[in-house]
Amino acid sequence: MLVYPNYEDYLIYEGRTFTAEWYYTTKGEMPAFDYYKGLSAMDQGRLDDLVMYFCDRPFGELLPKSMYRIEDHENKLYAFKPRDERFFNFTTHEAKVIITNAYHKHSQQMSKSDMEQLKIAARYREDYLMRIKEGYYYEK
Repeated sequence: MLVYPNYEDYLIYEGRTFTAEWYYTTKGEMPAFDYYKGLSAMDQGRLDDLVMYFCDRPFGELLPKSMYRIEDHENKLYAFKPRDERFFNFTTHEAKVIITNAYHKHSQQMSKSDMEQLKIAARYREDYLMRIKEGYYYEK
């Protein structure tokens, strides 16, 4: 049975250029949002600011790599980088940025556990794209 969260629950921000959303599973779980809720108010605010800045900027205007960078060229996965947290995401043709999952950065280089989180983000992206194509990601 599919579980659809309310739009207000998975919507993060509607900007001038992009709309940001938390990815949700077929059970209605939102891994990145669950991680976000466990952060301090300061760290939540930093991500909120990055997301709003990203969503309001004009198409083609790049953010500094210290805030946002590509982590997986093949799967087109990026990471918002508020302090030591990494929030994996991807963009869609519908001008959405979907935040899939997150982790706490352990070192300068991605560790094995960090790479596992990137693989999970790739699976979530594929799941999202398949459910969009088949017409059942968003409740009708």
